[in-house]
Amino acid sequence: MIHISNLRKESAGEWTRLIADITQLGGGQNYLENNSEIWFAVKNENAHMLSDDVYDAFVLVPLYMAMYYKQDLHIHGCVSKRLYRNVMNYLQRILCDFSDDLSRVDVHVEGFKEADGEHKIIGAGISCGVDSLTTIYDRYVHEDDPEYKINALFLFNCGTHGDYGEKSERLYQERYAMNKSAADELGLPVYQVESNLHAFTHPMGPDPKAGYFAIWSCIFALQRAIGKYYVSSCNSYNELVTICSGLYRNVDLAGFCESYAVPLLSTEQLELIIDGCQYERNQKTEKISGWYIAQKYLNVCVLQAHNCSHCTKCLRTIFALDVIGKLEKFAGVFDIDTYREYSFMNKCDIVINRDKDAHKLDNYNLAKSHRMNLPSYFIAYMYLLPSKIMRFTKRVMRKLMGERIYEFTKRIIKH
Repeated sequence: MIHISNLRKESAGEWTRLIADITQLGGGQNYLENNSEIWFAVKNENAHMLSDDVYDAFVLVPLYMAMYYKQDLHIHGCVSKRLYRNVMNYLQRILCDFSDDLSRVDVHVEGFKEADGEHKIIGAGISCGVDSLTTIYDRYVHEDDPEYKINALFLFNCGTHGDYGEKSERLYQERYAMNKSAADELGLPVYQVESNLHAFTHPMGPDPKAGYFAIWSCIFALQRAIGKYYVSSCNSYNELVTICSGLYRNVDLAGFCESYAVPLLSTEQLELIIDGCQYERNQKTEKISGWYIAQKYLNVCVLQAHNCSHCTKCLRTIFALDVIGKLEKFAGVFDIDTYREYSFMNKCDIVINRDKDAHKLDNYNLAKSHRMNLPSYFIAYMYLLPSKIMRFTKRVMRKLMGERIYEFTKRIIKH
C-alpha cells in the first residue's frame, strides 16, 4: 500500500515548499526508490497560496502510481469530498480505459474538508504556445465578465521540461524568463511553481501518460488562492471524439480524455475549466496570428527554449502560418530559412501521416481549403522512404546489439 502523510509547509532560502511524505508498506518491490517526499514550491512571497489543510494536490499522481503498481492508496488526512467521489466513481474507470497497465484500487482517506482560502485568482497556464495564447486571448483580452476574466498566469516545472534535474531546471528558467516578458507586457502576474512530481511520473513511462496529472496537481497545490483555472486543450471536441480516443490510448492522457476528465477534477472551491476544445488547432493559429503578443512571443518548440523551426511542433505551426499568409509576421520568433529547408519533407509527412495524427490531418485540411499544392501520396512516400529504411535499420541494430553496445558503436563511428 502507498501512504501519503505528514502534510506541511517548509521554507528554505527564497522558496516555500508544500510537502507530504510518501511511503510504501508491503507489496514486494519498492517502487519509490530514494524518493520519500512529494513537494510543490513557490517563492516565499507566494507561500500564502499553498493549500496545506487538504491533501488534494497529493491525490492524482499517487492514484496513478497506485493503479500502475497495483497498490491501494491511503491518504492520512482530509481531501475534498467532490474530488474523492469523482475519483472513486468515475476517474478510475476512465484511467482503466486509457491503459491496460492500470487497475482499480481502493483509496482510503481520513475525512473530507473544503479547502480554506479566498480563491480569488482566475488563472491559466502560460507557455506562449498556440493553445495557451488562445486561452489568454479569449479569456483575458476579449473577456468582459470579471467572474471569468483571467487575472493571473502560471508556469509549472513538473515534467514537461524534462527529467527532474539540473538540465530541466535550466530549460524551465529560460522559458520562464520569456513567458514573464509576455506576461509583463499583458499586465498580468505570472507565478512559478516547482515540483518533484516527475521523479514519480517519468519512471512509469513517457510524460504524456501521467504528466498531465502532475500539472493539474500543481493547480490544487495553490487552491487556497485559485478559484477558477482554465486548462488549455490542444485538441478540438471533434478530434477528441473522432480521432484521439483511439490514437492516444495508452499514449497521451490529455489527448485521450481531458475534455471530460478535467471537469471531474474540480473541488467545492476550485473549478477547472477545459478551454480550447471549441477550436481546431489551425483555427487557433489563425485567431492569434494578428495579435502582436503572439507575433512577438509565440513559442512552440519541443527541443529548446527558443523555436528551432524544424521540430514537429514548430513545423506544424509555421506551416499553418505559411498557408494563411502570415508567416512573415512571425519572422522574429521563427527562422524562416530553416523552415524552407524542411518544408517539402514536412508536406510529405503531412500527406503520408494525416490519418495517424490529428494535427497533420488539420494541416492537410487547411492546405486543401486554401488550395495549396501538396505532393501526391506516391511522391511523398518515395521521398520519405530512405528515412523510413534508416529508422527501421536503427531499430533492428539496437535490438540485435543491445542499447549499450549500439550507443558505444555509434560514438566510435562518429569520431
